[in-house]
Amino acid sequence: MAAHHAERESTVIDFAGHVHPEPTAPDGVKQLNQYVGEHHTDVEALIRWYDRSGYDGAVLSQPAYMGHGNAEAVAEANDVLLDRIDDHPNYFGLAAIPTAAGGETAAAEFQRALDEGYHGGAIETKTNGIELVDPEVEPVLEVADQTGVPVLVHPKLDDSLEPDVLDDRYLLNAVFGREIALCESLSKVIHEGLLERYPNLTLVYHHTAGNLASMIGRIEIQLTPDQFPGQDHVVSYDAFESALRERIYIDTCGFLGHPAPLEAALDILPPSHVLFGTDTPYEARTPAELGAYAAAVEETVDEDVADQILESNARALLD
Repeated sequence: MAAHHAERESTVIDFAGHVHPEPTAPDGVKQLNQYVGEHHTDVEALIRWYDRSGYDGAVLSQPAYMGHGNAEAVAEANDVLLDRIDDHPNYFGLAAIPTAAGGETAAAEFQRALDEGYHGGAIETKTNGIELVDPEVEPVLEVADQTGVPVLVHPKLDDSLEPDVLDDRYLLNAVFGREIALCESLSKVIHEGLLERYPNLTLVYHHTAGNLASMIGRIEIQLTPDQFPGQDHVVSYDAFESALRERIYIDTCGFLGHPAPLEAALDILPPSHVLFGTDTPYEARTPAELGAYAAAVEETVDEDVADQILESNARALLD
């Protein structure tokens, strides 16, 4: 345990850590090591890095395999990650769900991974045009509903919305596209009644749900009953806000630890539905920066709320 961690009253679990262990890391992922460090593909190095930052543990997932079409490759990657964290009790895995391999196949791999010891799953907002509200994903949602495990909803990394929409000529996809994709996904989940059909479904939206809470005034303006003809499928603002508050979880990463997105989220969500996240190793690039993320939470909210966000909420979902 890092020395400066002893000064912190709260213990810290990062719900939004990522790693791609070397044996199964795609070549394109390995190339990122030169920018983010060896802990991108080395779990032991990642754990040492977390320890130097004063963290107690993390929930890890593999973005490159979320939504992947090759179920065998996903299964191998899931097995490798689980093997690497097996001896570390404060490190938990979210299994990659191979959505593009087909709903039944994806659900079977999700269930297999849970049986092997995973604590939840991770899925893209959109894979090959398939979204959470589409029939193809129903078998996966049934597994999540029956088991009650958390499912991290992660933005599609490239062409997050559609090709040529917010492309990366000016890094528009990286800056805005992924966040809009998260907002779009969450809105569709609520308007399409997914949460009613799956009462035990636990969705955790990455990147503070694309900072959707900061748009709540805009949402309220638009979701006025009978404002627009032909929009009977749109729920009222009260119903939208109630579903958001009662059923959706978010992690806190995506915005460099700035307090404004967290403060906006806590205006809508109860503290019990907010999970500390850092997007390691893509966001903070040094142990000092990573340590500052946790400190920023403690400086923004009261001590009891900080304890919930930094640790106890994650443990409650993972138990």
